[in-house]
Amino acid sequence: MRELELAALLALAFLALLAAGGRLRFLLEEMPGWVRRIAALALLWAVLLACVFYPTVSAGGPADIDPATLWFPSIFVGQLILAAFLLAWWYLASPVRLSRFLRLEEASVQDVAFGLRVAVIGWLLAIVASGAVALALFLAGYGPTSDGAVTQPFQIPPLLLWLVDLPVWRKLIVVSVAMTVEEGFYRAFLQTRLGWGLSSVLFALSHQGYGLPTLTVSVFAISLAIGWALRRRGNLLPCIVAHGVFDAVQLLVVMPIAVGHLHDLT
Repeated sequence: MRELELAALLALAFLALLAAGGRLRFLLEEMPGWVRRIAALALLWAVLLACVFYPTVSAGGPADIDPATLWFPSIFVGQLILAAFLLAWWYLASPVRLSRFLRLEEASVQDVAFGLRVAVIGWLLAIVASGAVALALFLAGYGPTSDGAVTQPFQIPPLLLWLVDLPVWRKLIVVSVAMTVEEGFYRAFLQTRLGWGLSSVLFALSHQGYGLPTLTVSVFAISLAIGWALRRRGNLLPCIVAHGVFDAVQLLVVMPIAVGHLHDLT
């Protein structure tokens, strides 16, 4: 079975499980009429297929990408799909202000400060989680090098190397797009409908395409921290801030250092 077909089946099975558990009631509550409900369900299936389950089943896919063929705007396809989904859902749903739909009402300066604190907590959780996975892989016989070659769990996909080499201004664009669009979908939309834990699992799976276990588990850890911020403050702004700080430190500091260290080892 091809990866796209498998992802489509997984997305369908996931929605079936949600329906069986009564967790798709929000469709009935938000969508006026069965035509819109069916359209919204189809949209949800499509976005989960493209942005969650396809990256999950194609883990390591970026390893096959030739950075020389990349066009910078093309890396935002996933965020474009998420943004289109949010706008389509908002259009189909019962009338509600966009700021309320995105959980941005009553945001304040205090939310920015709170988001910065959450980013620090999230970073600590991410370091502990990724360190634990790295140690487990090492004890299982994996390491940065093996007989002179880099073993799979520690390989750096060419796409990540390409991101590390981007000019700072382009990295900041990547961070800005990710922190707003992804938080709009995974937190303002998914978490408020499916819950804190499940939305964090889906967020982590959406990053599984890189095929790096340490990255996936660190994303899950930071997602739990960001999701907690939404539960605590009730609006999305601290989540956006925390996500942006995490990605900026990752892309501007941690990844360049890590890439240089692994190059030294190999």
